[in-house]
Amino acid sequence: MDLYISAAISGVAVGLLYGMIGFAIVMLYKSTGVANFAQGTLATLGAFVAWALVTDAGLPLLAAVPIALVASGVFGIIVYFLVIRPRASAGNLNITVRTLGLSLLLLAIMEWRWGALAPYRYPTIVQGEGIQIASVVLPAQSLLIAAVAAVIMVLLWALFRYTRAGLSFRALAEQPDTARLLGLRATRLSAATWGLSAILGTIVGVLLAPSAFLAPAMMEPYLLFTFTGIVLGGLTSLPGALLGSVIVGIISNVTIVAFNLEAGVLVVFVILLIVMLLRPQGLLGKQEAVRL
Repeated sequence: MDLYISAAISGVAVGLLYGMIGFAIVMLYKSTGVANFAQGTLATLGAFVAWALVTDAGLPLLAAVPIALVASGVFGIIVYFLVIRPRASAGNLNITVRTLGLSLLLLAIMEWRWGALAPYRYPTIVQGEGIQIASVVLPAQSLLIAAVAAVIMVLLWALFRYTRAGLSFRALAEQPDTARLLGLRATRLSAATWGLSAILGTIVGVLLAPSAFLAPAMMEPYLLFTFTGIVLGGLTSLPGALLGSVIVGIISNVTIVAFNLEAGVLVVFVILLIVMLLRPQGLLGKQEAVRL
């Protein structure tokens, strides 16, 4: 029983990582109507940048990570202006396929630069075995992930709730056409959203790399769990992305402990299909009315 409790607690931590990726994907989807399939490769690229600053430049990890976050934010903005914004009239499907092409391009670049010797051991920010409560051990890395996720969610909630920029983001996400008519700078806000999503991706990559080992395709297996969490929580709901991802993290981890890795992946596929069939808007998503 203790093993299953530990697996569930670890699943919460992993689900929070999925939730941060999902939060970025949903944020972009709500503001631009585009599902960003490059979110995973952007996260991996940011983790590689931090790792290169440690191994090649000799910086400590705590100094390398902030530099990587800034670089990721700038790169996300550049991606918006070079890949997403041109010929926006081509439609959301066209732009979504562009993100898939961007993901493949970034993956090829990372394979060319770092793939030969991958995977790499990644330095950890925290050391130690964690905290033991009764007979259950809470790993230090899981505690760090939970703490970082909580801080980020509080900061984002405060940003969207109490700042002018956050209110503009919400207006663009909820009513994009009305927001543009009211004079909001949609281009600037969309670019900032891409920068913020790249930063969130890098945070996830840095937190995940010590346990997953750093490799160009490190994030690819986790995107299945992330997208399932988003669908479960609701593709248009930011809190839903977090809730659904935590649920997926717990269920998949417990299933893996009870059976094996293949069973955990199978359960995720089953959850995805059931939600799409019975409640396509997700737990917290809103059902869109279509006028015939």
